Amino acid sequence: MTQRLLTFIVIQWLFGISLLMAAPASSNNPASPQEQTRPNAESYFMDGLACLKKPDIACAQVALANIPSNSPYAKLLAGNIAASTQDYNQTFILLLPLQADKTLSPTANASLHASLALAYDNQTDGSRALQERLLAERYLTNEDDIRALQTTSWQALTRISKDILVDMRGDSVNTTMQGWIDLAIVIKSPTLNAQAIKSWQVAYPDHPAIAFIAQPLLEQLASKEAPVNTPETATSGNHIALILPYLVESFYAASDAIERGFMAAQATQKDTAEVKIYASNGAPDEIATIYQRAVNEGAQLIVGPLTRDEVTALAQGKINIPTLALNNPDGIPPTPNLYTYGLSIDNEAQQIVRIARGLGMQSATIVMVDGPLENRMAKTFSEAWVADGGQIKLQIAVTPTSDLGTIKTDIGNTPSDMIFMAANADGARTLRPYLDPATPTFGLSHIFGGILQNPDDVPLTAIRFVDMPWLLEDSSTAVTAYETESANLPPGEMQRWFALGVDAYKLLTIIAQHPNQAASFTGLTGKIRLNTSGEISRELALASFGKNGVILEKLP
Repeated sequence: MTQRLLTFIVIQWLFGISLLMAAPASSNNPASPQEQTRPNAESYFMDGLACLKKPDIACAQVALANIPSNSPYAKLLAGNIAASTQDYNQTFILLLPLQADKTLSPTANASLHASLALAYDNQTDGSRALQERLLAERYLTNEDDIRALQTTSWQALTRISKDILVDMRGDSVNTTMQGWIDLAIVIKSPTLNAQAIKSWQVAYPDHPAIAFIAQPLLEQLASKEAPVNTPETATSGNHIALILPYLVESFYAASDAIERGFMAAQATQKDTAEVKIYASNGAPDEIATIYQRAVNEGAQLIVGPLTRDEVTALAQGKINIPTLALNNPDGIPPTPNLYTYGLSIDNEAQQIVRIARGLGMQSATIVMVDGPLENRMAKTFSEAWVADGGQIKLQIAVTPTSDLGTIKTDIGNTPSDMIFMAANADGARTLRPYLDPATPTFGLSHIFGGILQNPDDVPLTAIRFVDMPWLLEDSSTAVTAYETESANLPPGEMQRWFALGVDAYKLLTIIAQHPNQAASFTGLTGKIRLNTSGEISRELALASFGKNGVILEKLP
């Protein structure tokens, strides 16, 4: 559930600020050498916070056992443990009375209010949760800690409906709190633009959310609203060949969706270039012939082929004209005139690695359904994780004969900071109940079936994944411009292929007008970057499953 994700983020933050904890003040009476070296209640409390960061509940409970039961630090650590295990009733019982305690250190007070905020999140009391986080922020001095807390506050607010935010706004008399709520209301507008964020900044010139939240939002919106740096008809006058595997039954629907997306993008730009379709059969030994036929018939720009085998075979020959392949070749160095772009598993796995490593995760467990695609997901993630300095603690391959009941035990015996799930939506729904819900879990776009509010996805609650904005964002201009053209395509995979076709056209216009030049744009499939060597990368949006549907956390 969403609260589990917030719990993990706050515990990370608690661990960070615990390192800044000042030494306890000395008493008026000098202590004996033995007393000077004996850990006090506050020291054990800090040890407990460090344990919760891992997260290691048993370790935190050991630290708790060393604190005298009459110490407020015992009650505080017990309350933090309760919050991290989602026992929010106990969190309230233990922590509410401590708000009046004047003996707690700043770090302790910060953890007190942060845990209470999580408990109020669970009660869907966004107003009190925000109040608690604002109280926690008063005790912080480290910039990274403040930023982590503000990020958590923002994520919690964006999950609240506009109607409830308006009610919260009316109840609030705190200017800082009003600013947070007003910013959350602003981004709920279907006509959101950069000017709306600028107006908010004028209203709240000293608000703490300006630097970390509002300014990045403003820059993102400004970049989307900037004039397109290529003419609307950049490919006009050219003959374009679209090579797609229509003759392969399993690829027919994908080919059709790509063609629809490409033609929709061309129509939107009022481009009059001739587009001719060439059907391939997926055979790598025949793709060169089809390609040459397109060239001989006058093609000046080519999009395709689509399958990896065809692209690999094509890359081994001579490419005469600018060609945008829709997959990546296996082990082939860059080829002049060949640009490669597609729905790359490698790209998604690398982004998950960056996100998890950015959250401080060091070790990972891989749980996968044993199949060709899932094996490739697991392999790609593992290689990227290890290359970034991470450690793979455990890898579990689930087959039809596997005893699913042993998975949770195996993970418990070999704990790690995160779980990477290599599975599609159906496989993930089957496996999720057997995984440790307290361990942050990630997946690729395949884990999402494409329906934002799908009751079947409730078992996936709290899993984070990356996917293209086209499937996750339903109110931007970029999305609404293609709603009609894509309306009769099924959700999920076919919508992804449609978006690929749209962005392939946009890339082709850039390649046609500015070959060998760097460029970038925000498309339906993500943030697309083209470097001077012709290499194309894609950054996706980050989302998570909640009880009431998919939650968009961050756009690229």
